[in-house]
Amino acid sequence: MKPAPYILTDISTEPSSDLLFDSSMMSLNSSMMSSTTMNMRTMRFKALVFLMLSLAISLSINTHVMAADPQAAAIKAVPVEVVSAHYAEYAKAIRISGLLENKSEQSLGFKVPGLVSHVYVDEGQFVKKGQLLASLDLEEIDAEVAKAKSVLANAQRNLERFQSLQGQNALSMDQLQSAQTRMEIAQSDLTVATFNRRYAVIKAPAAGRILNRALEPNELVKAGQPVFVFASKKTGWILSTGIIDKDIVRTQLGDTAELYFDAYPNQLFPATVSEVAARADAATQTFKIELRLTGISKNTVSGKRGAQNLLAGFVGHGRIYPSQKESLVLLPLTALLRADGKQAEVYVLDEYDQAHMRLVDVAFIEGSRMAVRAGIQEGERIVIQGAPYLSEGRSVAVQ
Repeated sequence: MKPAPYILTDISTEPSSDLLFDSSMMSLNSSMMSSTTMNMRTMRFKALVFLMLSLAISLSINTHVMAADPQAAAIKAVPVEVVSAHYAEYAKAIRISGLLENKSEQSLGFKVPGLVSHVYVDEGQFVKKGQLLASLDLEEIDAEVAKAKSVLANAQRNLERFQSLQGQNALSMDQLQSAQTRMEIAQSDLTVATFNRRYAVIKAPAAGRILNRALEPNELVKAGQPVFVFASKKTGWILSTGIIDKDIVRTQLGDTAELYFDAYPNQLFPATVSEVAARADAATQTFKIELRLTGISKNTVSGKRGAQNLLAGFVGHGRIYPSQKESLVLLPLTALLRADGKQAEVYVLDEYDQAHMRLVDVAFIEGSRMAVRAGIQEGERIVIQGAPYLSEGRSVAVQ
């Protein structure tokens, strides 16, 4: 039996109709996509051109409207408040705090030891000059005075007798001189006893106040032991404080100051710098100064003046106004945009009411104000309200 013959199929090199159809569809799709992309680009370009034309027309219309109607232009401007710059002599106040003290405080005591007999005053009491404050038991002291007087009287009698004998050549010169020396010694002893007797009592050295009392009757006190602290009324009050080196170089004798105390928060007390230290304190590294109160206080609410009852130890605060000043412009802090160290930015208006940023040199900031040293001309207008909403060259409406 013969095998089946192989059937050879003729594979033509020309594409079939299906392949031709698929290729045609792909080419058509590609053409359509390319056309769509071109159309989208054309539409975007037309839209952009239309937007630019619309913006140009709008700007042209607004320009004509603003030129024809100035009020319409003012409505578009940013409302601001300004202040004119004026230079004046000024110095930054020095803030201080310290304790109120009497200018002169004296420790009083007895010259000799003894037993306290009487104490006539209390702590805090006002006294007059020469007023008796306290005394010792004088029995022993008076006995010393009497003894000194007796010795002196005996020495005087001996000297007189020796002088009469010397005239009769019955006594040597050495004996006469010895008698005279004993009389002089007795006179000195009486002087010492009398002096001790005088200072066995304590009297007020001037009109003032007893700040402290440290004795009671029947106490035994030593010679020189402080028993009273006395403040003279005549010397007045001072505020003692310390300031740093940057402030001491600006402080001079006679500089004015204003003080207030926690006990009288609504009272201002005038003062002047009365003492300035020449070297710093070793412990605090500050320079001690004293301010002397120079007058009666003023009520900051009612404006009335009147004397106040001050006590040593009151905590006081205040400001010293240095006499060394410089020419500065004071501006409110609302004019400040930004600051970096001693440099700051503010807006200055030109003659056309347009804002321009200006870099200025700041001397210091105190409270709600800043002091400008340079960068501003006299009379220029500085924006103090509305500055954060401005830009360079922006028109403003001054309120």
